[in-house]
Amino acid sequence: MNDNSDITCPYCAAHELRLLGKLPDSRWFAGKHLEKQLPGGALYRCCSCRLKFRYPLHDADVYRRLYDNTAVSTWPVDAIRQDWELIIDYILQRLPLCGRILDFGCYTGGLLARLSPSYERHGVEINKAAAAFATDKQLAQIWSSLDDIPGELRFDIIIASDVIEHMPNPGCLIDKLFTQLAAGGALIITTGDADNYLWNRFHANWWYCFYPEHISFLSRDWLGHFSNARGLSIEHCDKFRYCHLSIWHRCLATALTYIYGYFPSAYLYLRNMLRSMLSRPDVTSVPGNGVSADHLFIVLVRNGKYP
Repeated sequence: MNDNSDITCPYCAAHELRLLGKLPDSRWFAGKHLEKQLPGGALYRCCSCRLKFRYPLHDADVYRRLYDNTAVSTWPVDAIRQDWELIIDYILQRLPLCGRILDFGCYTGGLLARLSPSYERHGVEINKAAAAFATDKQLAQIWSSLDDIPGELRFDIIIASDVIEHMPNPGCLIDKLFTQLAAGGALIITTGDADNYLWNRFHANWWYCFYPEHISFLSRDWLGHFSNARGLSIEHCDKFRYCHLSIWHRCLATALTYIYGYFPSAYLYLRNMLRSMLSRPDVTSVPGNGVSADHLFIVLVRNGKYP
């Protein structure tokens, strides 16, 4: 348990926490190399609501500057992504002909571009360069924040794909997104599964929390806790594999995942040394992606009166 009474869960404010381990420092943030190393902090789990989270965090202005970094190639527009396939399939089933869609954290609009022009496509993106690209190339209406959306505008479906793990309080974000939903609307979330069995084995040495921009980590338990308190229904909470690997690639990645999980310092030291010999940047990621079905496809809908 955690004896530091100054640390509380960012969602439920509980003091009873479990320290899961130290997170590595990083010179990379959202695909951008940093001049100064960013402290990793530590990974905690709330014993009350089961949220996993990074602590301490930086000021909101620091994160805002880090995200608005002029990069438009961190997450490729043309990549084949399992989460996008699941989202598109769901939209086509729920709204087969048309509807108003909002992609929160749309980046360059790669997901919006996969929707037919019959849909009214909108996005929210803090990175100005990525937002400009989405506006020009995808012909979508993009805002820099939820507060910029006209007050009367409501959406049939709101998407938060690979974005809620970047939020200090995932509950606050879901609350805000639901205020933008039309009657009968649905909120789609994709994110890492904080109760994945390998994550529970390796804790702070799991690949998904290696990235300093990932600060909050959801699970089915946390979703149940949150949705019950808010009068929401979990229409879907399905596990999926973020990327598909060949059998041989998966075997190699699994072996490396276990090596990093048990010997993280040695793994990072040897890999950084090898990259230095090859005159390449330091480690930007660690093994684990695609090894298991460690992501969640979530659909939340109103169930009665939502606050």
